[in-house]
This record gives sequence, structure tokens and C-alpha cells, in this order.
Amino acid sequence: MGSFYFVIAYIAILFAISAYFMKKAVASFDEYGYCGRSLTIGYIFFTYLGTWVGGGTIIGLVSKSYDYGASQYWIIAMSCVVEIFFAVFFIERIRNTGVKSITEFFSLKFPKHNGIIRIPAAAAILIRNVTMVAMQLSALSYLITFIFDINRNLSLLLVFFVIVVYTVMSGLWGVAVTDVFQGLLQTACLIILSIVTVRVAGGFDSIEQYYTADSSPLNLFSTNLKWHEILLYIIAFGLFFLMNDQVNWERIYASKGEKTAKWGFMIPLVVTMMSLVAVAYLGVFQRVVFNGEAESQSVLYSFIFGLGGSKLMLVVMVGLIASIMSSADSFLLASGVLISEDIIKKFVIPDASDKEIIFFARIFVIVTGSIAFAFALNVEDILYLWLLGIGMTSVILIPGYFLTWFGKREATESILAGMIAGTIYVALMIFGVIDFGAAQVCIGMLINFCISILPVNSVINALPIKSDNHR
Repeated sequence: MGSFYFVIAYIAILFAISAYFMKKAVASFDEYGYCGRSLTIGYIFFTYLGTWVGGGTIIGLVSKSYDYGASQYWIIAMSCVVEIFFAVFFIERIRNTGVKSITEFFSLKFPKHNGIIRIPAAAAILIRNVTMVAMQLSALSYLITFIFDINRNLSLLLVFFVIVVYTVMSGLWGVAVTDVFQGLLQTACLIILSIVTVRVAGGFDSIEQYYTADSSPLNLFSTNLKWHEILLYIIAFGLFFLMNDQVNWERIYASKGEKTAKWGFMIPLVVTMMSLVAVAYLGVFQRVVFNGEAESQSVLYSFIFGLGGSKLMLVVMVGLIASIMSSADSFLLASGVLISEDIIKKFVIPDASDKEIIFFARIFVIVTGSIAFAFALNVEDILYLWLLGIGMTSVILIPGYFLTWFGKREATESILAGMIAGTIYVALMIFGVIDFGAAQVCIGMLINFCISILPVNSVINALPIKSDNHR
């Protein structure tokens, strides 16, 4: 019963915070989606930390490191390393353009045809957002099922309802403020969990003795991959983070100033990399605790509720829930804001008022959550889903993104044709015609790139199509 009351109290706090900020956010879309561009470094720090160290990341990485060792850290940390370059080379440039979204950035550079390039760009971003939300919903549903011994589909529905409702209520203000609360909880959770795991494992000497025959699981840099396989992985899944998530673009825009945007990104990035080291070693240490006999997908839950043996584990449980919710709400809101502002406002109702745009943002938060719910029903490997979203989005967007910054003035038609080719390629992946993997993602990006640099407009003009004047 203690677990039940802790969870209910936690959810009540989230709804209270969202209700408090609802009035402030409901009248102005700028307040609802971007906090009036007034986020200080404290808010920025915790909302990034809460988003990046999500429960799906924690559970997925613990599972992988339990099976394969601490070097699985780099599956996630690779993105953080690339994001350092994003912060150094792109944040200031993005702030200077004054854009709010990746889709608006593409439209600014390729404005022809009434900015229609926003549509495939938005679709690609939604793929990433949906998979990220599904990742968190799946992780939390397993936790709720484990705690209360209820049907997983029912727990998934309850999780979906709670996260969607409090996100819909108050927009980015609610997300940012609850992320402060949730960021503190998840940090406490990782510290407590690390200490208790080492203690239950018998201390560092026992852990070292367990791995005497093969110490590679303890090595953060141990890998059986060849250099070209690592390079392929970095190209397929690392380049995305030089563009980054729509969630981060929104926060860059919402920051109070340029220094806040840059340092508010860099500081939590370093903290995230350190936190992920702890998460990776949790799996390695828990293999000692269970002697490798527990199921890797549920090993963290088994430890918390079986061998933790302390009331502190209630704090850990709530901290884990906090880390899941703080990541899911950010991606849900980003989808709602993106579709309402970049699609509805631009193509459907150009003269829509702020209240109407807020209404559509809320509708599409619910729609995104619903699609993610459907994905989560069939998720088994959480980190695979993380890679899936990155890979598919990269096939559609990454070539055009880099050509926009560093290429010659490409024609809108060429970039659009490349995106369409990338979208078709991704559809073939979804339907199983093309396998999903690093090599396949790289091939898809290469196809997109080659089409994007072709003079598509010149080809169209050269086609033997007679105009009315020649009839």
C-alpha cells in the first residue's frame, strides 16, 4: 500500500503544478508553447536533464549493460558527445535565425511553394517524437504492472492518461516546472540506487571478484565491434544530434538569452553523461546481485521491489516514474506545438487566434500520445525503439539539414524530392521491405543526399511538356 500512496501523491503534485500554470498558459500561445521566451538557466537545466535522462533510457541501458557490459553506455552517450558540437557550432546560429522549430528553419531556407517543405519535415520529426514517447510509456507501464500486478495494457492506458492530461493542461510552463521537481527526484533516485546496488552486491571487492574470469563487462571502452562498424553507427545515429530534437529547438527559442540557451544546454549535457555512467554500471553490478539469472528487461524492477529491502526504494520508484514522465511530456508537447503552429497555422487556418492554436496543440498532444500508445503495446526492446526513431528521422531530414547549412543554395524542389525519397525509403522499412540497421540508414541518407543535389528543377523544365502557347 505504501507504493500506491507514494504514486498517488506524486501524480497529485504534478496535476497541482499544471493547474497552477494553466491560467497563465491558456491565453497566449507564446506562453503555452515557449514560456514567453523567459526561461532562466535553472528551468532550462532541469527541463533538459529531465528530458535526456528518461526512464526508458535508464531501464533500457540497465538492461543492455546487464547483458553486455558497461560499454553499452556509448549507445546513449554517443549522442551526448555529438551534442557538444551541436552546442558549440549551432545554438548561437539557431538563436540568430529567430526560428522556433526545425520545420520553420527548412521553410526559411526553402520558402518556395508556400513553404510546403514543412510537411515532410514535420512528419519526420513526429516519427522521432512518437518513438520517444512510446519508449517512456512502455517503460512506465512495465513498472506499474510490476508494482500493482495489473494487466500491462491497463497500466499502459493509465500511464497514457496521466501524462497526456497534465501536459495538455499547462503547456511548456507546466513541463518546465514539473521537470524541476522531477529532475531532483530522478537525481536522488540514481544516487540511492547506485549506493544500495553496490551494498547488496557485497561491495566493490565482491563485484571485482565476480568478474575475475572476464573483466570486460567492467570496461567502459570494451567492444567487439570493428572500427568501420563503429563509424557506421556514428554516421547512422550520431549525425542526427547535430540537428537535434524539436524539443531542444523549442527550449533554445524559449531561453531568456543567448548565454542561457548555450550554457543551459551544455551544463546538463555534462551532468547527463556522468549520470549515464552510473546507469550503465547499475546493470553490470546487478548482474552480480542476481548471478546473471534474472530477466534483463525487468532486472531493475526485480531489484527495486525484491532485493532493495529499504523504504528508500519507494523514493527510487517515484524517481524512476519521474524520469519517465519528464521525458514523455516534453516530446508530447513538442509534437502538439509543432503541428498546430507549423501545419495548422500555415496551411489550414492562417488567421487562427492564439486560443484556437492552443486548442489544436492540445488535440495533437493527445493524437501523438495515442499513436505512441499503439507503438508501446508492441515494444520489447526499448533502446531499439530509440534507435529506430533516430534512424528513420535521419533518412528524411539529415541530408537536407546539412545542405542547408553548408551546401550551395540548393533548389527547394531538389531538397523536397530528397525528403520524399527518404520518406518512401522509411515507409519500406516500416513495412519490412527493407531491414532496419545502421547500414540501411546510411544507404537511405545517401539516396536522399544524391537526389537533393540534383538539379531537379532544371530537369522538370527540360521535360518535353508543351505549354498552352504551343498548342
